[in-house]
Amino acid sequence: MILSTDFLLSLIIVALILGTSAELVDMQESRLSEEFREGHVNQKAAAAADILVSTPGDPPNWEKIPASACKSPGLAVPGERGMISYEKFRKLQSRPELLGRAFQGMRVQLVLRPINSSIRPLVAGENISGDEISVMKIPVNCNFLSGHVIKLQKAVCPCGHPENWTCMNFRFNSSLDYYLISDSPDGSWMLDTENSHIDEVDLIYGSVKLNLTGEGVAWLHVHGGGWVSVVALPRGSRDYLMSPDHFRVQPCVLEVITAPL
Repeated sequence: MILSTDFLLSLIIVALILGTSAELVDMQESRLSEEFREGHVNQKAAAAADILVSTPGDPPNWEKIPASACKSPGLAVPGERGMISYEKFRKLQSRPELLGRAFQGMRVQLVLRPINSSIRPLVAGENISGDEISVMKIPVNCNFLSGHVIKLQKAVCPCGHPENWTCMNFRFNSSLDYYLISDSPDGSWMLDTENSHIDEVDLIYGSVKLNLTGEGVAWLHVHGGGWVSVVALPRGSRDYLMSPDHFRVQPCVLEVITAPL
């Protein structure tokens, strides 16, 4: 009878050990499966983010055509390594559903954070919350509106200014609006064309429209000041309201936030 009781107790202990072991094995398998799934999702998101940042998209000019013709969006500026396009990002802001073509099977939000704190972050995509969020931070440069800045040609000015004046010229035509952009109010400027002359005017922080008509060559004369340039914008564009920093390339951090559908 004693032996039978000991035997039964042994069987019970063995059964408990086996049951506990099986439960632990199931938990371990479940944990490993979850880690594998999360690793796969994160790897997929990282690959999609790399393609988004390093390629211009398919087709490369997808931001200029109807959204239905975009096979896959990309942010890269062709031929400029590490540079992303402000225009492409703004297209994703207005058509966030395009992100689904780059991040298939995922919810995604992009946050472009300029290092320059005077420029507000830009957000594209949906708000994401939950427990399975992945966040990648990628250092990039963004061209913002720098592509509209005219390359001014420094030359010997025919007006014969005294020292401390910088004189530059540029070509203009009637298809665009032209603005003087300055990041400092310290200094002054004048403008000459073949048919007009603007007397010396104090610089301001921001933009001043240059009422240029027809086509020809304009001479810009700047005395003192900080960064001063001329931008050419499509007629009727309101981008002239942007701060001067928007007209220069800016280092940024691109946050790519993803979660499974």
